[in-house]
Amino acid sequence: MTNEPMQSSEFPLLDSALDVPLPETKPASIKRVVTIAMITRAVHDVASRMIYPFLPEIAQGLGLSIEQVGVLISLRNGVGVSGPLFGALSDRIGHRRSALLGLVALGIGLVVSGIADGPAPAAGGFILSGIGSAIFIPTLIAYVSDRVPFARRGRVTGAIEMTWALAGLIGVPIMGLIITALSWRAPFILLGVAALSGAGLMLLLEETARSHRVSVPALNVRSWRKHRSTLAFMIVWFLIFFAFENIQVGYATWLETHFGLNAAERGTAQSFFGVFEIVASTGSALFLDRMGKKRGVTGGLIVMLSGYVLLVMLGSAALWLALVSIGVAFLGFEFSVVSGVPIMGEQLPEARGTTIALAVTAGSVGRMVGDLSGSALAGGAGFAIAAKLSAVMAVLAAAIFVRWVRESAAERARPRSLIPDP
Repeated sequence: MTNEPMQSSEFPLLDSALDVPLPETKPASIKRVVTIAMITRAVHDVASRMIYPFLPEIAQGLGLSIEQVGVLISLRNGVGVSGPLFGALSDRIGHRRSALLGLVALGIGLVVSGIADGPAPAAGGFILSGIGSAIFIPTLIAYVSDRVPFARRGRVTGAIEMTWALAGLIGVPIMGLIITALSWRAPFILLGVAALSGAGLMLLLEETARSHRVSVPALNVRSWRKHRSTLAFMIVWFLIFFAFENIQVGYATWLETHFGLNAAERGTAQSFFGVFEIVASTGSALFLDRMGKKRGVTGGLIVMLSGYVLLVMLGSAALWLALVSIGVAFLGFEFSVVSGVPIMGEQLPEARGTTIALAVTAGSVGRMVGDLSGSALAGGAGFAIAAKLSAVMAVLAAAIFVRWVRESAAERARPRSLIPDP
């Protein structure tokens, strides 16, 4: 059964893994889905990314140490373990409704963080933001997966995931200027309002048809525990995010103490990293469907590992070497994640929302552990040790992924070429 899109509207699109009709979506509707997905993802991604380069300012504003703010970030990412519950719910009530709910929680959490006057309310805001993210990201991915055939999904998800790179290239530096002009609180409040507005935009999208929703038990562990590829993917996702978060949470402090970079300069450095991520997202959108998703993830993991190794060996020698090393790590991480999202959606397509939520949960736990280890190492043993730890985790991720994670049968049968479709 081919998974290429049919040219006539009388033929439904088919999901490559299930061979069941996808919701018929007109080109104009697809454009609206992608546009709204990119806008809302951009708000989410800027909110997620702005914490790291401005960690010293946020810590000072709250009267906390870097390690204590690292715990707050860990709480935000740790509540991602609630993702499977919401993923199962989204499979039942609809992915668009769930994504809207996630944006509302994210917006309220950001506003609470921005007006917090102490650790306790700040923790509450961070936790609520984490819950919103745990709901929004997997359900948005599932919603897009419902409407785009697998053969083209790499291109579409690559375009949507480009917002992560744009958040670093454009959004975070703007937040740095706002922090310099106003305070560290202003970006939280501004992005909170933007997230709530994004929830309104979700109302313009159609809900997933009831006939396309699944009716499997919410967390039927038996249905995925016996699938070795699914379990391996969860482990790989944990390792990828743990390795990256382990250096991401500490690089701002390291750049400030080792090279003397202030907030504005760290924002500029984030723009530099964003260039690497744009290259990764663009390359994924253009070539991933042709070269193969598994090859894309494998290549990204090798590049990510190279960045960590360069950081260990050359990062402390000069500022430009440090920035290039971190940039290469960003490049590999971004390409691995963008390439892995389509594989994630096809591990157990009969319960796509739940499976994606489980994978996102694995990534959230990886981030949580990475927050704790990275902030502790940055304030103690040193950033170079954190980079070594990340390199080890990247090696493990690559080995497990290559050995045990499988693509769908339809994807394995596709011809490979680096020449993008016209």
